[in-house]
Amino acid sequence: MDQDYEELTSISTMEAGTTGTTAYGSTENIQLRSHTTNSTAMMDDPTATLSVRLLQELHEAVKMGSISKLRALLPDDQTLREVNHIFSADDIRGSLLHVAAKAGDERSEVAEILLEHGANPNARDLSGSKYCPIHYAAERLQPQIMKVLLKGEANPNVREGDHGRTPLHLILRNWQRKEKEFKECLEILLEQHEKVNVDSQDDKLATPLFLAIDRKCDYMVQKIIEHGANPQNERIKSTFTNLKFPLPLNKEVKVKKIRHFGDELLDEGLKPNDLRRFKEILSDIDQSGENKSTIIDEDYGKTLLQYACDRGHTEFVEELLKNNADPLKEDMTTLYSPLLYASRKGYNKIIEHLTNSMKVSDNLEKGLTKKDKKGETALHKIVKQEYKTKEEGRNYEASFIILMKYQNYINVDEQDDFGCTALHYAVLWEDQKFVRHLLFSGAHWGIANIAGNIAIKNIKSELVEEILNDCIDLKNQDPDFQKFEITLNYCMFVPSNLNNNTETERLMYLSNLQSHQSLLCHPIIDIFLFLKWQRIAPLYYINILTYSIYLVTLTAYSLNFHGTFQECDSSMANSTVIDFSERNSTDSYNISIDYENENSSNFPLKIFLLTIICLYTVFIAIREIVQCCVSWKLYFKRIENWLEMAIVILSVALPLSINCKVQQSLIAWLILITWTEFIFLLGYHPNLANYVNMFTKVSFNFLKFITMFSFMFIAFSLSFYLVFQINDEFKTYHQSLLRTFAMSTGELEYPDLPLSSFPVSSHLLYTIFIFLIILVLMNLLNGLAVSDISLLQKEAEIVSYKSRVELLSYLESIFLASFTSNNTTGVCGSSLYKNPLMKLGSLIIPKGLMLHDCLDEQRVRLFPNKCKSEKWKICGKNCENHPKSNLNASHIDSALAVLQAVHNNTDASFTQLTERIASMDESLNILQQQNNTMDAAMNILQHQNNNMDTAIKHLTEIVEKNTLIPSPSKVTEKSLPDIE
Repeated sequence: MDQDYEELTSISTMEAGTTGTTAYGSTENIQLRSHTTNSTAMMDDPTATLSVRLLQELHEAVKMGSISKLRALLPDDQTLREVNHIFSADDIRGSLLHVAAKAGDERSEVAEILLEHGANPNARDLSGSKYCPIHYAAERLQPQIMKVLLKGEANPNVREGDHGRTPLHLILRNWQRKEKEFKECLEILLEQHEKVNVDSQDDKLATPLFLAIDRKCDYMVQKIIEHGANPQNERIKSTFTNLKFPLPLNKEVKVKKIRHFGDELLDEGLKPNDLRRFKEILSDIDQSGENKSTIIDEDYGKTLLQYACDRGHTEFVEELLKNNADPLKEDMTTLYSPLLYASRKGYNKIIEHLTNSMKVSDNLEKGLTKKDKKGETALHKIVKQEYKTKEEGRNYEASFIILMKYQNYINVDEQDDFGCTALHYAVLWEDQKFVRHLLFSGAHWGIANIAGNIAIKNIKSELVEEILNDCIDLKNQDPDFQKFEITLNYCMFVPSNLNNNTETERLMYLSNLQSHQSLLCHPIIDIFLFLKWQRIAPLYYINILTYSIYLVTLTAYSLNFHGTFQECDSSMANSTVIDFSERNSTDSYNISIDYENENSSNFPLKIFLLTIICLYTVFIAIREIVQCCVSWKLYFKRIENWLEMAIVILSVALPLSINCKVQQSLIAWLILITWTEFIFLLGYHPNLANYVNMFTKVSFNFLKFITMFSFMFIAFSLSFYLVFQINDEFKTYHQSLLRTFAMSTGELEYPDLPLSSFPVSSHLLYTIFIFLIILVLMNLLNGLAVSDISLLQKEAEIVSYKSRVELLSYLESIFLASFTSNNTTGVCGSSLYKNPLMKLGSLIIPKGLMLHDCLDEQRVRLFPNKCKSEKWKICGKNCENHPKSNLNASHIDSALAVLQAVHNNTDASFTQLTERIASMDESLNILQQQNNTMDAAMNILQHQNNNMDTAIKHLTEIVEKNTLIPSPSKVTEKSLPDIE
C-alpha cells in the first residue's frame, strides 16, 4: 500500500470543528472537509461549528436505513454541511454516502436522499485505497446504489488510490459469484457511454478489456468492444502476451467512442513518460474546445500535476504549469499539494518551477504554508529526507536553498501535529547539514514537541560553536588597515516569531545544558549579553537605590521604635509588658517595650518612616502581583520572590496594634529577610554573581547533607536527654536538641556536663558523639564546602554569564510577556503590548531592551584600528532613548582571538592537505621511478632475447651448412622413404 495512506487516522478541516462524544463512546475531533460541486451549496455561515449531536443521529439513521428519521433530520430545500462530513472513526472512515454505499442496495433510497441534500458523490474516504462511494458499489456489485450515484453526478471514470482502477475494473472482482448483478452493473456503466472511458488503464497498464480477458469474462469482452474498447493496443498487448481473445468475437463497434482527454494524458503521456504524446493530447484538447483547466485539474486519485510532482517528471510539471495547472490544489485525503509531493522526495527543479509559478500568480505565501494531514509543511518534508536513495533530480539541500529564498513567507518554527519543528527533524541526521541553515534563518532551538524534547539537546556543541564562529566576519582583510572591520552577526538571536519569543530565551537553553554552558563565553554571546546588560543597568541601579532607601528606613524604624527595652510594671499606660520567666528561677522580671507617646517629639519621625515603608511595600506588592500574573510557574521557582512575598506580609504587621511580643518577633524576621534580599539583589550584578552563587550553592548542599544525617542528631539528642537530665540545659527534649546542635559546632563545654550520673554510658556516648559528629561529619561538611567552592571558582566565568542570562530572560519574560499566555516569555518590541499593565512595564524599563530593534541589519561592527570613540558601531538607527553602549577592548580582542583560531584551524587543515598532497606526489614519484626501472629491465630483457634469437638463427645456419642431413624443416614428403 502506498506510504501516503497507511497511517490515515483523521482528516484536516477546511471548516471549523468541535469536540464531542461520539456514538461509539469515545471523544472524537469532529471535522469536516467541504466539497464544492454544482449541486452543493453550503450553509450561509461558513464558520458555524458542526452539530455533534446531529452527526451522530444522521449516522445512526443512515446505518439503520431509517428513511423517516433521515428526512426529519434533513430539512427540505436546504443543504447541511454535516452530509459531507468525513468521519475519522475506524469503523466509518468516510462520509455518510460511503456508509450507505457499503450497506448495499437496500440503502439506495438513503443515498438518494443524501444526494438531494448536497452529498458529494465523488468524496474519497480515509482508507488506503481512497475509495469513492461508486467504488464500493462496483466492487460489491450493487446496481441500485450505482444507478443512484451516477444519477447524482458520480464520475464513472474515477480512479481509486491503490491501483488506479475505475469502476469498470472493480466490477470484475466478484463477477462469477454474482453474475446477474455483475451484468446489471456493467449495463449501467456502459449506459454512460458519453462519460465512461472503456480504455482507461490502471497502474499496471491493464484496461478493463484486458482484465476481462484475463478473468475469462467473455460477456464483458464482447460488450466493451461494442462500446469502442480498443483490442489492438500494441503497447498493452506486449505487456499481456499470454492473453487470447474469445472466439467467435464480434468486433463491430455499435457505440461511437468519446475521447477522454484526462485519461489519455495520464495513461498515454504521464505514466509511460511520453512527453511528445502528452503535448499532442494537450493540443487536441485545444482543438476540441473543451475546458483544458478542468481536465488538467481533475482528480484521478491525484491531479496530473500532483502525479508528475510525485514521480519527479520535471518536464511534465513545466508543461502543466504553462497550461495553467493549479499548483495549490490538494489531495483530498492526504492534503498533499504539488509542492508537498515534490518536497517529500527532494525534486529541487520541480520545487523551483512550482515556486516561480506561485510567485507569478501571487499565491506564494499560501503555497509555502500548506500542510498535510500530519501538519507538516514543505520545509518539514525536505528536512526529514524520507527518500535517501540516489535518483536523478533529487537534491534535498538544493530544495532547501530554494525554499529559503522565500524565507519571509515561511515560519521556520512551524510545528506539526506532534509539536516538531523542522529543526527537530534536522538534528536527527548525523551530518546535521540543515541545522546550520535553519539556525542562521532564525530557527528556535528551544521549542518543545509533544514529548517535551527540545532540539538543542541533540545539536552537537561543536556545531553550535562553529555556527557562532561563522557569525564573526572580516571586512578589509588587512589587520593593519585603518578601516579594518569585524562584523558580528546576530540574526540567529532575532526571534522568528515576535509574538512568542524573547532574545535571551535561546541562551537560557544553553545555560541549562551542562554540555553547552561553555558556549556562553563565546565572544558573540559575551558581547550580546554585555549590550543587553547595559540596557537594563539603569533599571538595576535604580532598583538597588530604592531598595537601599527602604532598607535604611526599615532599619531606622526598627531600632528607634522597637529596639529600646526597659523594665516596667503592668500599670504603665503606654507600655506593652511581656513577662519572661525561667524554669526553677527564684526571681522573675518584667520587660517592656517602650513605645513613645504619640504626642512626643518622635511621633512625626515615626509617621514619616512608616509612610516610606508602606509606600515601598505597596510598590513591592504590585510588582509581585504583576510578575505572578505573567508567569506564575516561573515566579514560584525563584527564591527571591518568596523572600519578597515574606517582606510584604511581614511589613503589614508594622502599623498594626497586635501583641508586642509577636510584633517584636515579626520585625526581627523582617530585618533578617530584607537584608538577605539585599544580598541577592547585589548578586544580580555580573561582578558579584559568583560570590552569591557560591553562598547559595554551598548552603543548599549543606542543607541536603545535614538533612540526610539529621537522624544522627536526633538520636544523640535523645540519648543526651536521657543521661544528662540533671543538667538544666538538658531538662527538656527541645533544650537537649538545641544543645546537641550547639555541641556539634565545637561548643562542647566538657566540664559542665554531668558525666558522673551515668559514668559508663555518658562517657561512651560523649566519645562516640565527638568522633562521629565533630571529627567525621563536620570535617565532611568542611570538605564538601571547600570542594564546592573550588569547583565554582573554576566555573566563575560561566556562573557570571549564567546569572546575566537568567536575569535578562526573567526581565524580558516579565515586561514583554502577555498575561494571557501560558509561556514564560512573550512578545518582543515596544509596539506589541497586549494590555495596559504591559504598557506600564514599557514605561518602567528602558525602551531599548530588545537589541534587534536598534541594531543595523542585526549586526555589530567593530573597528580595532580606529580611535576609541570610533572603535564600534552598534546602533544603525536614531534610538534617542537607548542608552549608549560602550564595548570594552577585551571584547574586540576576544573576537579577534576567535578569528585567529579559525584562521589557524584553516591553516592547519590546509597544511595537512598540502602535506597529504606532497606525500601523494612523493608516492607517485616513487611509483614512477619503479615503473621506469621496470621498463629499463624489460628493455634489457627484450634486448637479450633479441640477441639470443639472432645467435640461435646464426648457429642454425652454420649447422645446416656443415651437415649432410638437412634440417627437419627441409625434409619434404617425397624425401621420406617408403615403409612397407
